[in-house]
Formats: sequence, structure tokens, C-alpha cells
Amino acid sequence: MNVPVALVPLDGLDPRLLHPVAANVLEVFGLVAQVAEPAESPASAFDPLRGQYRAAEVLAFLKPLYPEARRVVGVTAADLFEPGLNFVFGLAERPGRAAVVSAHRLVTPEGRLFLLRLMKETNHELGHTFGLGHCPDPTCVMHFSNSVAEVDEKGRFFCARCRAELERALERL
Repeated sequence: MNVPVALVPLDGLDPRLLHPVAANVLEVFGLVAQVAEPAESPASAFDPLRGQYRAAEVLAFLKPLYPEARRVVGVTAADLFEPGLNFVFGLAERPGRAAVVSAHRLVTPEGRLFLLRLMKETNHELGHTFGLGHCPDPTCVMHFSNSVAEVDEKGRFFCARCRAELERALERL
């Protein structure tokens, strides 16, 4: 898969959901994204007491996949957590090439809203791979979201400051 961004559907996520996400990556980052073959998160990442997957272990699993891609983003149907947190919407290397996004808490019967949430969180985690941190602007996609309501409040795009930082990082690709 010789493309800048590989989108990997994980844990039963319908790969068709990632085609609009790939179009979003092209629009927002100017990078071609391709949907990869579905995969399963490592069984060792699952915490049976919590019924969730450790995001860092899923991220470590993704990191060596598709080495020819500049970025690899796993999008999982599973619920993710990190120690000390009830859940995470995603996790990324900052900076780095790998990220994981959980669709689990983003699901809603409103299909368009679900896809918009998935795009926002993918953009957020991809932003981290380019070195961006969290942004204080509540409309910026890099704003930290602690709830689905906060995901809905932020935009899909970067504020001017974060966009400038992203542009500098994209020039180094």
C-alpha cells in the first residue's frame, strides 16, 4: 500500500465507513488515504475486567503495519482506554506515524453525524502524528474532547494557528 495514509478497519468495523473518512483526509490534509485490509486488535490488548482495549497496545500493533505508508490509522469498533482514564476516543504518536481511533462511543443512529464524528477524531489523531498538541480553541479539531458533546462542538478543520503548524509539518514530509 504505497499511499501517504493507510486507514485500517479494526475489530469488525465496516470498511465501507472509512471511504468517506479517506475523502476527508484528502480534503483536510491534502494526503491520499486508502482503506486497508481489515484486522483484529491483539487479544493481549483486551482487559476483560473493563471490557475495553488498551489503546497503547493497539497503537503498538499498528505501528509496523504498512511500512510504505507515511501514516497508519486504525479505526476500531472496540472501546479504548488508557490507564487513569475511563475511555479515550483515540491515541496517537506525537509526532509519529501511527494512530488509533475508536468509533465505539461515536455511534449514533444519525449516519451523517456518526461519520462527521469519525472524521473529526481521525483528523485530531492525525494532527497529533504531525506533532500538534491540544488547542484551546473549542472550534478547532485539535481541541481536547472529554465527551461526545465536546466532539460535536468542535469543527472538522484546524484553527489558523494549528493549520500553520500543520502546514510546516506537511512541508517536511
